Order: sequence, then C-alpha cells, then structure tokens
Amino acid sequence: MMHKDLELVFNRVIELLKVDERCKGGWHFGSISRKEEDIYSDYDLVFLVAGKDFKTFTDDASKILAKACDEVLLYWGESFNDEYFKNYCSLIRMYKNLHQFDLFFINTDYPDNWMSRLHSKGCTRDHIIFDKTGEVAEFLDKGFQTEKDVYDPIRIIDTYWFHTEMLIKYFKRKDFFKLVNVIHILYQTHVELLLSQYNTLDWGSIESKIGHCVPDEKREHLKTYFAKPEFDELEAAVRVGMNLFKTDAEEICKTKGITYPDIASQVIHYFNQRMISEIF
Repeated sequence: MMHKDLELVFNRVIELLKVDERCKGGWHFGSISRKEEDIYSDYDLVFLVAGKDFKTFTDDASKILAKACDEVLLYWGESFNDEYFKNYCSLIRMYKNLHQFDLFFINTDYPDNWMSRLHSKGCTRDHIIFDKTGEVAEFLDKGFQTEKDVYDPIRIIDTYWFHTEMLIKYFKRKDFFKLVNVIHILYQTHVELLLSQYNTLDWGSIESKIGHCVPDEKREHLKTYFAKPEFDELEAAVRVGMNLFKTDAEEICKTKGITYPDIASQVIHYFNQRMISEIF
C-alpha cells in the first residue's frame, strides 16, 4: 500500500498525461512492478514519449507535476539525461508531508537505448498504466534486456589486497580522509566478491542485490567496515574485515574452482607487523 498522498499525486499526474497527446502511455517500474511496495515506497513511472515531442514534453514535465501536488520543492535531473532517455527525481510537498516522485521518459525514436531497455526490463502488459495507441504494449512485448553484471573474482581479490596494503601509510600519517576513502573501496570490493557468488537478480541496484541475494551471515561481514571515525576503531574494523574477506574469498574460489595464490596471509601479516612498528 502506497502512501495516500502519493496515490493522490499519482492519479492526478496520470489524468493530466492521458490528455497530453505527446505522451503515448506509461507503465510501473521499480518495487510496485514487483508487488513489493510499502508505505515508504515511491512511484517509479516510465512514460513513452513521441520523438518529435520529446524535448518539449520533458521540459514541461515539472509543470505537469506541479499541477498534481501542493509544491515541487526540487526537480533534479540525472547527469546521464540525453535525447534518448531522461529521469527526473522530485521532492514534492503534499499537505504536511514531503515525498519523492520519480519520472522516467523514453524517446520512441530510440527504444534500444541502454537506459530505455533497463527501464522496460521485466515489465509486461500487466504493468501498463495507460496506453493510448497500443505503442506501449508493442514496446514492452519486445522484451528488451540488458547485459548481466559480470564480476571477475580474481580482479576483485587483487583489488582488495592492493588497497589493504595502501591503508598502512594512511594510518601512519593519520590521513583520515584518504584512509576512509580506501576503507570504502574495501567495502565495495567485498560487496562485489559476494555478488560474484550470490547474485541472482537481473534488476535493481547494488544495495537491492545485497538485500535480496547475499546470505544474512555474509551481510554481517559487510557491516564490519562501518566504525566510529577514530583511528583505533577504524584499524580494528579493518583487521576484522580483511580476515572475513580472506575467508569469503577462499570459499568462493573453492566453489568456482579458482586457484589463487595466498597473498592474503602475507598482506595480513605485513599489515599487523607494520601497525605495531615504526621501523620500515
């Protein structure tokens, strides 16, 4: 069940677009298309727009949204927006509440654009909101797909241990922000390692893939990288994280039949020695 304010805005937007000849129709994407929406969800609406009208229509979309809510506080276009596909993320006010409301627009002249394929992937006629000319159904019937994420375990593991050794100098220098940046890389690399084994989704963000695919125990491994912004706390977190990464990497390599040299033990040993010694 979506929030009642958003439902009201949604219904108003759809009524306005149904009488706008430039818009061919639209469909649901995101959580609502998978029947996973709840009171905190927002709408992810995709609309098919005539090529000749694409620019004028997308320029006018914020005005259409403004008519459907009490106030548009923010209308933010993605950096990748182009003449093929556009996404606008909005922060709107309805009564006393603030909500997010996303609008995606596909140019009918460029249906095979990567972002267009992504935002129709897995969608069928059952997801259609309205379709004036049958073009939306025809578009979705094509069953557009995108390339699946491919994770290279060897490169992932190499990346992790290279950056682990890099941490030593930042700890020694007390260079907090470079240190945090590298720890973030370790976290992201650990995520990719686990997804190389457990990812089963062909949709969604990295965070969605973690939540839907990675086992609970392994998700706990990822949490170890988050610590108080103090050097001793961060060092303790890194020590735990790199040992868990070593364990996960060994398990995944064994499962995939990959032979990987025991770099981990050498890097961990060196890290431990350097952190307790000033002698280089």
